[in-house]
Amino acid sequence: MGKESRRARSGGPTLQQRLFALGGILAIVGVALVGLWAAGLIGNQGGGEGIEDVLVFDPARAPEQADLDVGPSAGKLAPNFEISDYDGSRQLLSDFRGTPVYVNFWATWCIPCQVELPDVQILQDRHGDDLVVIAVNRRESLDRAESYFENIPLEDGGQGLDFAVNGIDPDDTLYSEYRALGMPASYFIDRNGVVTEVFNGLISLERMEEAIAAAGAVTFTPVVASSD
Repeated sequence: MGKESRRARSGGPTLQQRLFALGGILAIVGVALVGLWAAGLIGNQGGGEGIEDVLVFDPARAPEQADLDVGPSAGKLAPNFEISDYDGSRQLLSDFRGTPVYVNFWATWCIPCQVELPDVQILQDRHGDDLVVIAVNRRESLDRAESYFENIPLEDGGQGLDFAVNGIDPDDTLYSEYRALGMPASYFIDRNGVVTEVFNGLISLERMEEAIAAAGAVTFTPVVASSD
């Protein structure tokens, strides 16, 4: 009895079947890679004219912070960084010591980000100088990020986003440093530079309010629904 006959009787896949299955796997991987490339996650760098890569530094410490670890998790000093704004100006996280900071990672291809960002704008508008929002675009071109911010619709019927810092992370340096998981990713930092809360994924405006209250920006007052 030949090898092919024994293989067929044993129920094992033939060479042709194995090659067909491998081709299917390669096709799926190819589609996934194209999707990642289109999303700007592989194969290209974002930014544009005047946009430089993010630089990361150890944060300065107050005497009482001598024993604090540095890291992107609650209870640790937030890694300091310098990022390019859309206009090319360089912004340092440490320049905002004394004011609570909300760092939000986003991208135009991220559907939950499209839902969340208008609420982040409401939060920034409500609290003005008592809160610094640093919006960090991941690996996209300056033109794409600016166009998106200019045209995104808001709940009040208007359009356009503008935060204290409209930053771009051209090669995911900051995203990697902050060890974010998925998109959007939110980091709340108190006036002393300590991370108070971290969220991976979409969060509500009410949860944002609670988080900035915990960071010392405001006193949180829950909104009571009308009985009408």
